[in-house]
Amino acid sequence: MSERANCWMELIQVELDDIDLSSENHDRYLFRYGCDSDLLMESISEVGLINPVILKSSTDTDEAYSVICGYQRVLACKKLGQVSCEAKVIDGLDDEEILLLVLHDNLSSKGFNVVEKGIVMKKFLDIGYSYDRLLSYIVPLLEIPPNKNIIDKHLSVLGLDGEIKQSIARSELDLERASLLVSLDDTDRDIVYRYLFKESITNTNEAKETIRNLLDLKLIKRLEIDKLISSSEIDQILSDRKSNKRQKGEKLYRLIKTMRYPSISMKENEFDKSCSELRLDNDVRINHSKYFEGDEIRITLKASNEEKLGNNLERLLLNIRNGTFKKLFSIFK
Repeated sequence: MSERANCWMELIQVELDDIDLSSENHDRYLFRYGCDSDLLMESISEVGLINPVILKSSTDTDEAYSVICGYQRVLACKKLGQVSCEAKVIDGLDDEEILLLVLHDNLSSKGFNVVEKGIVMKKFLDIGYSYDRLLSYIVPLLEIPPNKNIIDKHLSVLGLDGEIKQSIARSELDLERASLLVSLDDTDRDIVYRYLFKESITNTNEAKETIRNLLDLKLIKRLEIDKLISSSEIDQILSDRKSNKRQKGEKLYRLIKTMRYPSISMKENEFDKSCSELRLDNDVRINHSKYFEGDEIRITLKASNEEKLGNNLERLLLNIRNGTFKKLFSIFK
């Protein structure tokens, strides 16, 4: 805490009804999101309020004080039926000094989840910080790479609805995949979140491609996304108790890709089947050109010693002599 802040500090007992918790700007210094209020209430109930809340005198609301630090503690005290709490009152600081005070107070106690990091940066931008100043002074404290694209992603997810933001705050949904939902309208966003990130799991690239395919199908078929994926086949994938969420995600990814590119998907299935018939070692991978736009294949060999390398090469040559590669190349025609 700064030396200047200590000069204006007074420890008093404050009635909870005198603290602003509902005005338009009641949360102007609040960085927290997704806190477990039950655990906090249990702690206060058992041992009391260990750290006093920090308040400032309020001049623009009916209540006497605004919260600087300890908003969740004040709410917990109210839910427990308490009428007052111990508080430190600080006056004479401007918004920047208060935000810096709150930032360092939170960093010393708990740190921030992804959503809270976005909230922190937005509050500093709202008081006039430039991106350059944010990058120089605030971003390093949040342990975020000094990259404008990453900062923009943190800021963009703040506009997502509560359930999705809670999932991000709990680290169930990472920032990269969450940012893919930002450009979707509310209805499409809810459907995509449910199918790709909640009931199944897709990685970032799969999710990006699946969302793009769904939006293409929406235009091509003139159907909303919820209608596009309301099928018994998708219901069967999601209700399969033998598959985990990651396996379900992979199946959804392939199914929606097949819906968007039926002829390419047919070729991919044929290609995969032909590769399996070659009976090659797992260290040998055969790939086709993207969307089968070229007529060549790429073979990748991994070997930890000469014997394994020789065996894999011999098996490849055997398949060439037997003509089994011809079927593979015929798929490109």
